[in-house]
Amino acid sequence: MTPWNIQPIVKYESYDPDNDTDNNAQDVITFGFNYFFNDWTRLQFNYLYKAEEGHEVSNDEILMQLQVKF
Repeated sequence: MTPWNIQPIVKYESYDPDNDTDNNAQDVITFGFNYFFNDWTRLQFNYLYKAEEGHEVSNDEILMQLQVKF
């Protein structure tokens, strides 16, 4: 957590649905941040970079979510 109520996020995932087949694995790196308005509200913003082995597909994602607790 930073002094500006921002929490940086980095996550790495690797997925291979079939180990016997070549060039079908996928790596996903998530970059983002959480911004806390107060103890009950936060805004999450994430960019998911997806890298496929073999044939690269343009399927990156931008995600935003608002969470409110009451």
